[in-house]
Amino acid sequence: MDVRTAADVETYAAAVTPFLEAEPCARNVLRSIIELARHDRLAGTDPASFWWLTEGSTVVAAASLTPPFPLLVSSLPDGGAGPLVSAVRLRMRAVGRDVLGVNGPRAGAEMFAAAWTTATGERPREHRAMLLHELDRAVEVPRPAGHARPAEPGDLDLLAEWWQAFAAELDMPEGGGDLRRIAGAAVAAGELDVWIDGERPVSMVGHRGPLAGVVRVGPVYTPPQLRTRGYARRLTYEVSASALQRPDVRRCMLFTDAANPVSNSIYRQAGYAPVGDHVEIRFERP
Repeated sequence: MDVRTAADVETYAAAVTPFLEAEPCARNVLRSIIELARHDRLAGTDPASFWWLTEGSTVVAAASLTPPFPLLVSSLPDGGAGPLVSAVRLRMRAVGRDVLGVNGPRAGAEMFAAAWTTATGERPREHRAMLLHELDRAVEVPRPAGHARPAEPGDLDLLAEWWQAFAAELDMPEGGGDLRRIAGAAVAAGELDVWIDGERPVSMVGHRGPLAGVVRVGPVYTPPQLRTRGYARRLTYEVSASALQRPDVRRCMLFTDAANPVSNSIYRQAGYAPVGDHVEIRFERP
């Protein structure tokens, strides 16, 4: 089994795109990273790093690191975690950066974490368990007061504030990068919708894609004082139903915190069904 390393996104994309698109939901975030890197939309300022594993001429796993986030991995074959850990450590020594943790399908993330902590002496700590949900037919949910519309440049101050609050609730490392720039890029790309009740937005839902026929929904955020009114549930439904009307979209997907029964219930009411376990594991030095 061989491990290849690249700092150039096009080299990585040429090697791994068919592998990533073979499982377009489970590997959607890895596939999205390629597009974000191509368009200079990664959250952090440090350069990205990419790896892929091959058996003969066949790609069997992929990984990317986009600081300040943890390493992102796909499923890993038996025996693949050790070589990948060695290649990641070699690259991180070369660029003078640390790996904060690993994120991905539970089996692959846990395999990598076990190999990493054995090699480094660090300790693994499960930070968050997530459920991957898929949707191929939206189920209409009750409509609260107000209406949906695409986010506009005039909303940016509020949306950046919400994005920061969303990142804080999820304990994203270093706040997840320059969130105002991220929100602004999402607005410019038409990837953010808001629910309006009265004169101002009360909830936001992001969406990205399609990639390989899949639209990924998120982030979804409503300020705490405006929750339980059905804004996010309805906006998620409308964003998802609109996406599924496109001829190039077969499914929508999103991730939820497995420990949050409220959000899981909301999305299931709109037709989303859980299909896989993902996990983020942080590495702690003794």
